[in-house]
Amino acid sequence: MSVVVYDTGMLMALVSQNQRAHALHKGFVVAGGHQPIVPGPALSQAWRTSPKTAYAWKRLLADVFVFPAARTRLSADDVPHCLPCAAGMTIEHWKIVGDMIGAAALPPKKRPDPVDALAVFVAAVHGGGAVLTSDAHDIAAYAATLPAADVSAVAV
Repeated sequence: MSVVVYDTGMLMALVSQNQRAHALHKGFVVAGGHQPIVPGPALSQAWRTSPKTAYAWKRLLADVFVFPAARTRLSADDVPHCLPCAAGMTIEHWKIVGDMIGAAALPPKKRPDPVDALAVFVAAVHGGGAVLTSDAHDIAAYAATLPAADVSAVAV
């Protein structure tokens, strides 16, 4: 199964009404299949309560699956339809993300970003996919730590 995962940069682009980001997002939603995935920490990095962005966030969160997260009102439509989303994260998974952070060959002066590593890991456990990001080089560095994974970076 190939999925798309949004990192913080993609969320910020969507909330700020970036046309390219919106075109990509609309294409994924219209295509059906697995909802775009937002790692919970990416949501935390991007979220700011503001009347200016409330509507954009409401629309966006209706279209994505926040991983790992439980819905506040569970309906048949909210139940995860794939095993990785339903299973969430184990302690071993978090250890793998930690190893990715330690092993990634990031550009000089770049700080390790657990959210970027998690986005790559989420795509990998889904069998591969694309991470939509404003940090394509960082995503590629984390993906290189999982050589068997088919994870690519798409710049927004």
